[in-house]
Amino acid sequence: MLKTVKDFILKNNINIDLPVICAVSGGADSVCLLHILYDLGYEVILAHVNHHKRKESEIEAIKMKELANKLNIPFELLDYHYDGVDNFHNDSHNARYDFFRMISKKYHTNIIATAHHSDDQIETVLMKILEGSNLYGYGGIAVESFDGYYKTIRPLLCVSKEEIYNYAKQNNYEYFEDSSNQEDIFLRNRIRHHIVPLLKKECNDLNKKIIEYSIQAHEAFDFIRKNSIDYLNNNHNKIEYNSFKVLDIALKKDIISLLLEKNNIRKNNNIILQLLSLLDNNNGYKEFSLESDYLFIRAYDYAYIDKRKCNQENSIKINIDDIGIFCNKYKFYFSKNKPINNAKYIKLCYNNLELPLKIRNRISGDYIEALAGTKKISRVLIDNKVPLNERDNVPIILDNSGKILWIYDYIKSKDVYNQKHNGDLYLICEVIYE
Repeated sequence: MLKTVKDFILKNNINIDLPVICAVSGGADSVCLLHILYDLGYEVILAHVNHHKRKESEIEAIKMKELANKLNIPFELLDYHYDGVDNFHNDSHNARYDFFRMISKKYHTNIIATAHHSDDQIETVLMKILEGSNLYGYGGIAVESFDGYYKTIRPLLCVSKEEIYNYAKQNNYEYFEDSSNQEDIFLRNRIRHHIVPLLKKECNDLNKKIIEYSIQAHEAFDFIRKNSIDYLNNNHNKIEYNSFKVLDIALKKDIISLLLEKNNIRKNNNIILQLLSLLDNNNGYKEFSLESDYLFIRAYDYAYIDKRKCNQENSIKINIDDIGIFCNKYKFYFSKNKPINNAKYIKLCYNNLELPLKIRNRISGDYIEALAGTKKISRVLIDNKVPLNERDNVPIILDNSGKILWIYDYIKSKDVYNQKHNGDLYLICEVIYE
């Protein structure tokens, strides 16, 4: 098996040029992984997490430290105690992430090795098919993945669970079994115990076939994903209708998938198809509710994801020496000097001002006396293609008599326009965040 893993590492161009943080639970898989990487001459660090979920956990932690001492390699332990506040799996995942980050800094490496094998791959592919996913998900576990800092490698994907057990027994490796792996309450265990054995009866080399399938799926995904990244980067994380509609369907689906991933929104094929359907029509404004108060917004020529905005009435008042913050986004203040940055402004005559000015959301019936005549605020926003979910958050600036002077970023009143040459005071608005 040593040669099989070595050849797999070379064939898949897995570059191991730094110490390897080897995640060792104490099971046969991870114990064999540690020994194989060690025997192949790589510099390894044994990283073990004691979750304190089973009475055997204490013994396993002691034995893993003894194994590290026997091999004369570094041993790192995370003594994890679940506090019951967050979901256990989420909380423990975050704890492990922080643990590996600490180790990586200590040993100046970013390579993590996990002991996923080809039977894990079969189970994962089947689970993804049952749950629905994108091309990357259907491909199962990647041989190597990179999150921008950590590189996770999986050198045992080329061997089966049976081969690992045989290798451990041949070499007299001490390992431990997790009793929860036998429970059928988890989908993965039900697939492992009942479905995979039937498939293996039908296909003698199922493990090999699934690995080949996985590699090809990930190769295809990598090509498509590169184009998706380029598209969203070029369009500032928005979908531009005219350029999007001519793309291949596979690329369209992955662009949507990537947009969801960028906002940490759970996705499946059904959601992707619904959003794709929303993009088929180039008319007007549409919304699709996503999890965590996110919206997929189809607004005229663009589509994007944004947080659902709270549209309660907001208003502030400002005098000459005040600084007013509106909706935690816009900062208003007066100045005798024109702004030198990209801030928006209107020029006013101090002697004609009725103070304090009021800044608020639009309300029904609002209108402005513009240079070209009276205009309803709602029509101004529609004509400027302001998305529906943003219209109630555009600042409306009024004087103390209630006359609208400015619809921020869109139109000034006739009175303000006529003051642009003889005005002596600027009302400036800076955007605090985008």
